Amino acid sequence: MKLAVATRPTFFIEEDKIITRLFDEGLDCLFLYKEYPHPQFVERLLSLIPKKYHKRIFSCNIRLMQEYNLAGTLFSLGSTPPQGHEKGKMVGYASNLQHLKDLRETYDIVCFGPLGRTFYQSAELNEIGKKMINKNTWAFGDIDEANLKRLTNYGFGGVVLNELIWDNFDSCRSTDYTGIIDRFKRIKKVVDKL
Repeated sequence: MKLAVATRPTFFIEEDKIITRLFDEGLDCLFLYKEYPHPQFVERLLSLIPKKYHKRIFSCNIRLMQEYNLAGTLFSLGSTPPQGHEKGKMVGYASNLQHLKDLRETYDIVCFGPLGRTFYQSAELNEIGKKMINKNTWAFGDIDEANLKRLTNYGFGGVVLNELIWDNFDSCRSTDYTGIIDRFKRIKKVVDKL
């Protein structure tokens, strides 16, 4: 199972150091998603991350993806679908099984998450859902150490961590990110055993 982390929507001090350390600890992919992705700020962040990790970073900005030789492009919910001339892998998001079915033909990776609910509450992860989920479907949101095995049993090929990694870090006041790295190591250990 692949392990990815989605960035916080805002930029903050030490972000490049945290991302680099996560890669050093075995992070497979980074989803570089920013609410207002001004290219200069994204370029600065990318310039501070070692080039050897760029092939494992996905960005919403197609130009930066090509210029920095990144892994591929992120397409958020409701965004214009790929036109077919994009380079690299394409990642889309699905919030229900019908959406997942529709997107599987277009995207290399489809992140699937029960928006507004937990995977425990989602009636969509039934036998039909299990048949639609494959290694190119990655679980997004509502992920913790307790439900990683369950997500593997459904057939997800990866998980995208967001709140689980960032929740206990105050990006406005703290420069001590050892808690983020320790949490990631625990999750990675669980994933490696699956």
